[in-house]
Amino acid sequence: MKLVVEKPSPLAATQLVVCEMVRGRDFGCVWHHHPECELTLVLRGGTERFVGDNLTRLNPGDLVFLGSNLPHDYRNQTSSGARATPVEAIVVQFMPNLLGEEWLKRASMESVGRLFQNSQRGLQILGPTRDAVEVLMKAIAKSKGVRRMIHLLEIIELLAGSRHLAQISSSGFHADHNSTSSDRIGKVCEYISQHLSESLYVPELARSCGLSESGFSRLFKQCTGRTIPQYVNEMRIARSCRLLAETDQTVSEISYACGYVSPAHFQRQFQSLQKRSPLAYRRAARGVSVTSPPQGNETPHKA
Repeated sequence: MKLVVEKPSPLAATQLVVCEMVRGRDFGCVWHHHPECELTLVLRGGTERFVGDNLTRLNPGDLVFLGSNLPHDYRNQTSSGARATPVEAIVVQFMPNLLGEEWLKRASMESVGRLFQNSQRGLQILGPTRDAVEVLMKAIAKSKGVRRMIHLLEIIELLAGSRHLAQISSSGFHADHNSTSSDRIGKVCEYISQHLSESLYVPELARSCGLSESGFSRLFKQCTGRTIPQYVNEMRIARSCRLLAETDQTVSEISYACGYVSPAHFQRQFQSLQKRSPLAYRRAARGVSVTSPPQGNETPHKA
């Protein structure tokens, strides 16, 4: 399954905020990404949503906010011989710099900047926030020009102050190595990302920062919210998800490419985080025999 770079909508040449009504047998997309941020409200139809390394069942009313260049796909598949429910959805796209290159760096935009950073993993919008944003999404679909921009900014303001957002894909899938509060830890995270296929040792990582092992471990958890083994494992599993979805490498080849000492150890770690086997994940990612996908990362986490 090849990751496709989606071309901008023809409407993007004339509109800062693009809104399209999706209607038909399917969503008309494949596994893809694009530089625009995206809000998608599913009104009816659809069977699965695939965001980052998370596959989950779609339900009417599903509403998500996806950051720039986050791979995703929406599907409307049924078992053989069954007739799919027609799809209806509202999709809103806009560039993250729609108000200029520097707008998110202003002190008054701190909460909005944090929202856009968290959207790099995808955010499911829940509860009363979801209801309020649905009303504004439908208003966007009926409006144009400045009024459409105003509705979008109202949505962004709501999301920036909401506690009803659940991050969708894992922290390792779309890791932002510059988001930690320590430059030293940011550099270590970048090093880990570039050397996942190799053995990684805490003493060596600590020395690269000029810290003791205990001091480095404390700072790393403070900055990332995870111990070093937890972080490395999540990064490796996230990379394996991309290889399972986008390549034909065997599970054994992927396990070694992601730094695991054996395929058996890899499969145990994968099952623990993804709640399915690597082969089941590959089949689901490619739309083969998808039945009752687990709910994955749908448990809300404060963003």
